[in-house]
Amino acid sequence: MAEDETNNQLDASRVSYRLRSTFFYRKLGEYRTLELPALIRGLLAVESLYIWDDRAAWNVGESAFAYVQGHAHLHLIEVFCHPKLLKEHARLLAYYRNIAVLSQKAVSYLARIDVKGIEADTENRITLRDDQTLTLARLFNEHTTLIVDSSLQTISYDELYGALLASTGAQIDGSWRNAIGEESEKVVQRLLVKEARKRDLLAALFPRVGTAAEIFNAGEGEEQLGAIERYRGVLLSNKTSILFASDPDISLVDEHGKTVGVIEVKGGVDPAGALERYGAAKKSFEAARRITSDVATLLVASGMTSEALARIQQDSLISAFYKLATLLDESMPAFSEFMRQVFSLLGA
Repeated sequence: MAEDETNNQLDASRVSYRLRSTFFYRKLGEYRTLELPALIRGLLAVESLYIWDDRAAWNVGESAFAYVQGHAHLHLIEVFCHPKLLKEHARLLAYYRNIAVLSQKAVSYLARIDVKGIEADTENRITLRDDQTLTLARLFNEHTTLIVDSSLQTISYDELYGALLASTGAQIDGSWRNAIGEESEKVVQRLLVKEARKRDLLAALFPRVGTAAEIFNAGEGEEQLGAIERYRGVLLSNKTSILFASDPDISLVDEHGKTVGVIEVKGGVDPAGALERYGAAKKSFEAARRITSDVATLLVASGMTSEALARIQQDSLISAFYKLATLLDESMPAFSEFMRQVFSLLGA
């Protein structure tokens, strides 16, 4: 029994680390960190139109300013935050925050400004107030000046870019601690969509906002599928659908609109919460069966103890159980069986 528990937890830990990898990659794209330096480069042509006479009031250190100004491969707006730039391009807030190696939480605490929504505004709908731009510029410049000075004025652009990535990584790591369940769902969603594409069944994707269907374009497939969190489901060429929501996490819908299968994904790793995760899945399946008595119920989970596994195996409410670890390896028989069962329910 003890050996079984050890193996269960080892599988759960493997799943956790693999999900952490996919989470980091997904969040890096979601935060658009790699796009930030390009936003600055797009402004270099007008850099001379920004006046730095009030730099002392913006907490730009004089020796750090002189070093950057005289550097052959650094530009002032790449290093220091000009309040007018933030006024014109609020999204640059994410660039300067990361260059200063400050988290969103730190800025919220130190500047009393919640920047999360501002940084997510990719369409530049938000304009910061004068007092906000000044407060933020002072905060960022104070930290960036310290970074330049502590480098003994040897810092390079590559090191600034490294700070940008390191800061983003720290923020992602901080959010990961509460996101393993969500990432488990996203991974299973991606696996299903990938399989639909492999079977040449993927016809369209449903964006989460609005009612339009986005026709699947094989030529742009990687870009579409790489942002699966933007979609609430997919439409297959045989007129069936796979929908992503909660309670249940995933619904399989036939061509007549009937739910033929529901999937619950529980990716937690804490053994103390195994029975709670099982209970939450069971509650969702009970609700689904009350509506459609013959709906297939599939549970995908990790971190289950021997006691929880025994209950799952004896529970007639659960049509099939799959360990998440086995679905992350396409060579595993369980992966093939899971896909066979899902697409059989969808008549494919």
